[in-house]
Amino acid sequence: MSKVGVELGDLLAKVLPTDVKVTIRHVSSTPAATTALFAPSPGEQLEPTFCENHFLSASVTPTDKSDGDGPEIIIFGIEVLVYTTAHLTIIFVSKADSTGHLHLLNAAPKSSILREITNSFLSFLVQTHQRPGVRLVVSLFARSQNQYLFPGSIEIPEKHVLDDRGLIKWWCRALDPILRKYEPESGSQEQEKKHEESAHSSATAYLIVPGCDRFETRGFFPPTAKSDDKDRPRWLNAYPLRQLCSKPDAPPRSLVPRFPDDPKTRFLIDLDDELPDPESQTSESAESAGQWRSVKSLEQFWEMMSFRQECSAGRLVGFLWLVINPPGVVNTNPMLSTKAGLTEVKDAPGTETESASNAPVSSEQVQTTGAGKESDDTTAPAASEQAKSQQANDGSAFSWPQASRGHAVLSEEDYKAATNFLLGQDFSDEEVSFASTKAFNDKVAALADELWVGQLVVGKNAEEKSTASAPALTPITNTLLVRKRKKDEGAIAESDQALGGPSQPQPQSQPQPAQDAGVNVLQANLIRKKKKT
Repeated sequence: MSKVGVELGDLLAKVLPTDVKVTIRHVSSTPAATTALFAPSPGEQLEPTFCENHFLSASVTPTDKSDGDGPEIIIFGIEVLVYTTAHLTIIFVSKADSTGHLHLLNAAPKSSILREITNSFLSFLVQTHQRPGVRLVVSLFARSQNQYLFPGSIEIPEKHVLDDRGLIKWWCRALDPILRKYEPESGSQEQEKKHEESAHSSATAYLIVPGCDRFETRGFFPPTAKSDDKDRPRWLNAYPLRQLCSKPDAPPRSLVPRFPDDPKTRFLIDLDDELPDPESQTSESAESAGQWRSVKSLEQFWEMMSFRQECSAGRLVGFLWLVINPPGVVNTNPMLSTKAGLTEVKDAPGTETESASNAPVSSEQVQTTGAGKESDDTTAPAASEQAKSQQANDGSAFSWPQASRGHAVLSEEDYKAATNFLLGQDFSDEEVSFASTKAFNDKVAALADELWVGQLVVGKNAEEKSTASAPALTPITNTLLVRKRKKDEGAIAESDQALGGPSQPQPQSQPQPAQDAGVNVLQANLIRKKKKT
């Protein structure tokens, strides 16, 4: 039995309103060796890195049938990549998108179901991927686009697409509940409490919006940040350099991770064209090995990011990191190196290891595990001699917790076949969305060699439903004194949000006639115009 007692379905049931039914499909891949996220410093080797893919789709049945026999239609999807090295775990949110069909769920409350699904899925991945003595980072960039995962969904009138500012705020609110589950890091005046921190996990969130100063960036923080202790802030306008990098004094190109389809990755690749040619290396160029010609520091890198096309032209892109320090790691210390430090914290209080579930396996062996949800860890396939040798060379870079695996566990090749199949479907209207949903679900089941893959989740959050079902009051207001909410703040509360793209015009409620609002209106025959001079 896994030592991590968490189930994705249980987490979702706790936050979904009572009796709201959502069918989820969690598809994951077997970990595979991948290119290192960080460029090595001069004279160093690439760091062994593994990556596993996770995709979650959420569907609803927009009929009166409560037994789940009706046709499903996808309302939301999110793809997450989990990278592991010997000293770091990074959960990178690759894509997230909605289809605009959440309105078909008549029981949906006004609050954001999609944000609750996102938070629950990321919470699940965080809890199941924490390793003893190893920092865990949730990383993402918020870039607004019309559609990411569901082609044609922008044609759905009910798809409310957040603009750039609203999207960054949405993601900050989605991650904040995860942050609040952990203790704040000690302030600079609390160094004497370091010994206490070794027994508890702590967390801090970091946000950079290129082109925005510190004051402007604070406006994106969730409302809870306003009540945080100023000496122990939970949200910072900074880059977590010391938490991500074992050598903070390395060249800037070695201090920023390179994720797929990431704006800063493209900038890093462009800057690498400035590196000196190693074949024509002189004594002078040897000193500047690994250094760009134009950008000399990490601060300058982030400053130049604001001039990139993806971060300019009136659009904002937010880079967000949630750093979780495990028990046994002093929060104020920089990240432990691969060779040093791990042995010092392996027996820290509150840490446990999974042996059988962390063994590397081949894609052929995974096929025998079905949906990967066996209760006994001994069912995990044994590692081959080649894999054992690779694991010995890579230290503890490989990690594959049993509890984190999806309803369908596919090889990396089959996983890509499933996601590419989804990107080839059509979600431009309700009828084709039903057909595309069925086609995708059937594709996943076929690749997993199962008749059906997924889980029906029934909401149990009674408080959420009672709030939604309360009769709405319609106050009579003076239309001359109404102050409109900012668009990006108001859009966050929408129940069906697409995580990308410019905001679509929202239908505005018609103001009540002036007479109903208690405003005296002059009759037309009593109005006397001023003579023209």
